[in-house]
Amino acid sequence: MRRAQPTIWSYLQKLILVALTLVWSCIVLWPANAASASFSWKQFEGTTLRVLLSQSHWQAVIGAYLPEFEELTGIKLAIEVHPQAELWNVLETGLKQPGRVDVFMTVPALDGRRYLRAGWVHPVNDLLRDPAMTTKDYQWEDFLPKTREAMEINSTILGPPVMAEHLALLYRKDLFQQHKIAVPRTLEELEAAARFFHKKPMGNSGENIVGLVARGQGPYATSLYAGILYSMGAGWVDSDNRPTVNSPKGLAALQFLGNLLGRYGPPNVTAFGWQEASAFFLEGKAAMYVEGSSIYPIVEQNATSRVVGKVGYAVFPAGPGGPGTTVAVRGLAIAKQSANPKAAWLFLQWASGPKMVERALIKGVLVGRESTWRDKSLYDGEIPNDLAQSFQEAGRIGTTHWAPPLVSVVAAREALGKAITAAIRGENVRAAADTAARQLTELMHTTEGASPRAARRP
Repeated sequence: MRRAQPTIWSYLQKLILVALTLVWSCIVLWPANAASASFSWKQFEGTTLRVLLSQSHWQAVIGAYLPEFEELTGIKLAIEVHPQAELWNVLETGLKQPGRVDVFMTVPALDGRRYLRAGWVHPVNDLLRDPAMTTKDYQWEDFLPKTREAMEINSTILGPPVMAEHLALLYRKDLFQQHKIAVPRTLEELEAAARFFHKKPMGNSGENIVGLVARGQGPYATSLYAGILYSMGAGWVDSDNRPTVNSPKGLAALQFLGNLLGRYGPPNVTAFGWQEASAFFLEGKAAMYVEGSSIYPIVEQNATSRVVGKVGYAVFPAGPGGPGTTVAVRGLAIAKQSANPKAAWLFLQWASGPKMVERALIKGVLVGRESTWRDKSLYDGEIPNDLAQSFQEAGRIGTTHWAPPLVSVVAAREALGKAITAAIRGENVRAAADTAARQLTELMHTTEGASPRAARRP
């Protein structure tokens, strides 16, 4: 039999099928291919970036790799490194001057709102979404949720986090194990443990120890107050935009803090900043210590410490209102007056990319990328396992507001610090809280442009 000759219609059907296949392939493959093809590390070759950093563990690590960035991008770096207080002074004038600063280090809880309100920050929201500016493997969602949130103010992303810490409970493992005391997970258990150990002859030379030590000095104790406040179920302001310090939950937080440090802390704890508190704990004089987790190298690597190898780490206990731990970050931002904001974003992206974050973790920096923590070999022997676990837990459940979320954060901490001092000393807490609430309300009105919708009566 003769085979049927193909018709014109059958040819057309085949052509249509091929054409549709090609179109579908373009639809499916084009975005990914275009994104990878459009990004280039060399797109700003010949540019010079002025980068201002604060002295820190992270800065010391990244310094050794800066030539790699210059070789990768063809961008020259003009680096300045200052102590944090000095950096703030330099930025106060430098961020106002065109071309003076391209990249700078920020502590968003303390300076982010001020810089954003002044118009000194170039947000990175659009840069993150631009495939020509952001590599596919950067993966913003890889950062622990709370470290990302800490770098965001009113939906504006200041930049990436590069190092972080959480409000941690440091405790003497040897003493807790000896007396079969469970690690406190609630405020009630924390107070019970402090009461049990207080004035017991458990020191290195048989002297009595205190139940707990922490920063007790006015403004510097606000981070501890924040942990207790959130665990009570309150924030810094209520739904009517009123300070909560003299609300029932705010008063409960003050009274708990005052009772904890006033009864079970060192006699002169209201004079303690982090230096005094850490020295006290390192001498073996306290069963517990509440502090930011970045303190751990001083605890673990200090040659004069009497507690090396004896310290456990946990998140700050929860309360009736939920988790109490807080998360603090330092990050990188781009100056609004930068002449090269896109080139600056390449630096931010490289400095906080997976490879650099891995290098920082190897050196003991507490980093924000979740994927990096999965490889325990990177930090084994450098960072205690329970610290690593509690840090990651805090990065998922903690609050980022360890300081009052106000432009006038320094003045706000001063006002709250007076109420905290009064609570520790056993003075009239309600009167001190009412005074602090009035001062905070005035600050919110004058520097934040905000007013409470209804006044809370003293």
